[in-house]
Amino acid sequence: MIPERPLVIPLAFLAAGSLAEYLLAIPFSRLIPVVLLVLLVFALPFRKQVLFSCLLALFWMSWEMAALAPRLDIRNVRTGISGYEGKQLLVEGIVVRRPAILPEGERLVLQVERVFAGSAESLSSGSLLLTIAKGHGSWLTGDRIRCPVKVRVPQLLGLPGEFDYGRYLTLRGIEATGWIPDAESVVLMRGAARASWQRSIDSLAMRSQEFIRQCLPDSAQRGVVLALATGNQQEVPPDVAAAYTRAGVTHILSVSGFHVGVVTAVWVIMLRWLMLRWEWLALQLDLRRAALLSTLPVMLLYLVFTGGAPATARSVFMVAAVVLAAWSEREIDLLDALLLAAFVLLLQDPAVLFNLSFQLSFLSLWGLLVLTPLLTKPVEHLLKQEWQRMTVLFFAASLAAVLATMAPVLASFHQVSFTGIAANLVVVPLLGYGATVLATMAVPLSFFMPSFAALVLMFTGWLVQLSNTFVQWIARVPVLHSFSAGSTDVVITIALLAVLGFVHGRRTRMYAGSLLLVALVLVHLWPGPALDGKLRMTFLSVGQGDATLIQLPDGRTMLVDGGGYLRDTGRDFGERYLVPALHGLSVKQIDIMVLSHPHPDHLGGLPAVAEQFKVGEYWQAKGSAQGADYQRLINALAHQKTTTRILQQGDRLQVGEGVLVSVLSSPQGEQSLKTDNDDSLVLQLQQAGFSALMMGDAGFPVEEMLLSQGIGPATVLKVGHHGSKTATGESFLRRIKPNVAVVSVGAGNSFGLPADETLDKIRHQGAVLYRTDQQGTIQLLSDGHTYTVGPLVTENGLVRAIRRFALTASNQLR
Repeated sequence: MIPERPLVIPLAFLAAGSLAEYLLAIPFSRLIPVVLLVLLVFALPFRKQVLFSCLLALFWMSWEMAALAPRLDIRNVRTGISGYEGKQLLVEGIVVRRPAILPEGERLVLQVERVFAGSAESLSSGSLLLTIAKGHGSWLTGDRIRCPVKVRVPQLLGLPGEFDYGRYLTLRGIEATGWIPDAESVVLMRGAARASWQRSIDSLAMRSQEFIRQCLPDSAQRGVVLALATGNQQEVPPDVAAAYTRAGVTHILSVSGFHVGVVTAVWVIMLRWLMLRWEWLALQLDLRRAALLSTLPVMLLYLVFTGGAPATARSVFMVAAVVLAAWSEREIDLLDALLLAAFVLLLQDPAVLFNLSFQLSFLSLWGLLVLTPLLTKPVEHLLKQEWQRMTVLFFAASLAAVLATMAPVLASFHQVSFTGIAANLVVVPLLGYGATVLATMAVPLSFFMPSFAALVLMFTGWLVQLSNTFVQWIARVPVLHSFSAGSTDVVITIALLAVLGFVHGRRTRMYAGSLLLVALVLVHLWPGPALDGKLRMTFLSVGQGDATLIQLPDGRTMLVDGGGYLRDTGRDFGERYLVPALHGLSVKQIDIMVLSHPHPDHLGGLPAVAEQFKVGEYWQAKGSAQGADYQRLINALAHQKTTTRILQQGDRLQVGEGVLVSVLSSPQGEQSLKTDNDDSLVLQLQQAGFSALMMGDAGFPVEEMLLSQGIGPATVLKVGHHGSKTATGESFLRRIKPNVAVVSVGAGNSFGLPADETLDKIRHQGAVLYRTDQQGTIQLLSDGHTYTVGPLVTENGLVRAIRRFALTASNQLR
């Protein structure tokens, strides 16, 4: 295997090095790969293949660790611009990447040069990701700009399964983020302060994007055409992007190998046709070889023009390898070309391994190459006509790509669609062979023949409209969701593809592949931990919001509120945070969903949960509420025919053996759900001698009412209104005498919560205080008599132990 595919071992250990450094985040000296390289040279005369192979593997692994370590080194934290976290500054710097145009604003990366804090000016460094909420500017790569910004370093909320946005930015070389309300506050200090050839290409790309916007007024058509022609997916409307995802054809919106191949093929055909018209040139040159060679600069230009995404870079490297092989009249194995492309990309940037676009692009093509022949072989003897073979090949290729990427897609998006196997039959011809070619042709034409280019874009828009209509229709087909895949599934998938692609012995391949498939099935069929009869309350750290997952002793689940953004951000809180957290806690379905009141920081995450999980019952107070999120929640529950229960004060509900939920307070006498904090549902959960009081956002008036009704002691208090000074009075605390108090609050929130006076009252009462802003997600276990409580540990214990050992060793060697 190694002699036939010499890149397998280096690529595997490059990936292992990146993964090891990502997980451990330890200081790693660049001297180590240098020492290993010297040892490799000294090992050459001994002709010990095993020794040489081991040293070579260690060299590539150490090379990647040394390259990635400076970005993840914790000693670099709070240096440069990140040291100004939470401060309002005036910053000046150079735009280092092409600005991304958003529907309402713009996003760009700034290499900071100077910082102005009040009257003080100081030099600074580091990259800052700026988001302009409203308006657009004419800035390009290399421009120096100055703008007011509040610096923020992204932090983890402390949820299981949470996407580490801060580390994602760190891998891209970005230290902090900043938010600017309006583009008018950004001042251009000097255009082209740092000249580069990329600036010229970016200028052409921005002009092309503006031309497309002018020609296509429909936002759905315009967004898709911009994605196909220029690689800008930011302007695809969210509902259209969601439909393409549910239909399983979202790959067509990302410039990748398919687009590169189509553009390259069209270029070769057109160029050969033109060259054949010139008789003298046809006699002097080998037109086929000349046309092939001309694709190299075209592909490089296309790569830079469309933004240089990892999937596009992988495709360009692969196609370039194939073109050079064809030009030199040599054969090349496509799997070798794929390995070469991945090797070059990892060598150039070790962080690309953690780019989802690169992962899906690499795995899908790997699956196409090794699974498609296996899927077509059983029926190929039945295929007599060419159209039959092409149809079966098309379906097999689509199925191969879905199977190869299923594990990472489920791990990232928690849903996968098989409708893409059929949808590709319609979408690929319309967008791939039609709209992509026309839109790409319209870009250069827009500079010389704008009227004709506008006509071409009009036809492109029609094709996109047909595709969008079809996709919106087929997206109604149910997708596979509420199914969790993890790192084990991804590892087994990669191992299976490796066996099928690199092991040549038929019997060995069959046995190894069968064992891996059995292992994959057993991972999901293996019974989970046996029920231990304990009640689990998990107070999810959802920032400035509220969400509590209750796992009953009989295994059923109850979700009270779903967190959410206080202001409209254009993002889905549930999809981004709550759904991954539930999957991280191995939740398969929600038996009871409760909405305490329809504030966005309690409601916002529930619609996504209702769309992706089976919900048995839904509880709320009497009436209905306004707003898109509430309506989306109700529609999702109606779609799966969830039973709705209207709660009223005094209701007592048995939710499991020995577990009782009492409604202590609810809105009265209204036809619509009230939005005042004191109209929250107040629930008490009881299990034998244990009780938990969940106050929602209720304040002093509700507490006084509960006191007048004779409320008794509670073991746990879910503190009302995030620890506000308008809740949790002294008399109330003296009556309920909580042993534990939990405050759900966002770190560094603008409301100054929790209030110091509230915390002082809780401590004075003697309750043990837990805060989600400081300790992350809090989990409590109770058997009805005793309980344990503490922060939920989300990091793998083995990884934590290895990191501690490695850090100790590196400190001793330093």
